Amino acid sequence: MRTAVEVVPKLGVKPGMPALRIGGVATYDRPIEHLAGQLDIQDLRLPIRARDGRYGLVLCFALDAVALDRLGTELVRATHPDGAIWLVVWKKGLLREGASGWDEAQEAMLQTGWVDNKILSLGEEVYATRYVRRRRPGKREPPRGARRS
Repeated sequence: MRTAVEVVPKLGVKPGMPALRIGGVATYDRPIEHLAGQLDIQDLRLPIRARDGRYGLVLCFALDAVALDRLGTELVRATHPDGAIWLVVWKKGLLREGASGWDEAQEAMLQTGWVDNKILSLGEEVYATRYVRRRRPGKREPPRGARRS
């Protein structure tokens, strides 16, 4: 794993907004807690025990088998609309048995309506993708039939 000094500044921790770490990797806990003011920690289990929209930063290590569609929905539910979700998965070629890869995670997260906007390598074996709420509506269909005045 890359050091906290290299990674944590890139996560976008918002001061005063609680953070949540899901999964068994504690490498970045102390610096995140220091910056956010509060860090809650949970195992990779569903459902996620959290109030809706509470967390400004969610760092989820999805390195074991988990239902990604449910996980995506739960992550979005727990994350503040102005917050960010970092979903960590194994790199291709290093995927562990039962765990999902980036393609499956990407598909599940995009179905939530949130979009990816950054990828960050956390070391030789895993990388994280940052998801945020879509800020503007998608392109609308052109109106049917042109009106003339």
